[in-house]
Amino acid sequence: MLMVESPCISVCQMDPACGLCRGCFRTRDEIADWSSATDHTRLRILAAVAQRREEHDPWQGDFRCDCER
Repeated sequence: MLMVESPCISVCQMDPACGLCRGCFRTRDEIADWSSATDHTRLRILAAVAQRREEHDPWQGDFRCDCER
């Protein structure tokens, strides 16, 4: 059985401009649903997180969310 780990990096700050966590790039709903999500759903969320990180984090991990770009 696959066990997909959370992308949380303990930088839990929601960006009010875009609604994403500045640490893991998940939405509030994705964070709330993570513990009960199937591995398939978790992988889908991680794919969305990767896309958001590309779009919103040009500094690659400097905990910035350029959501107004």
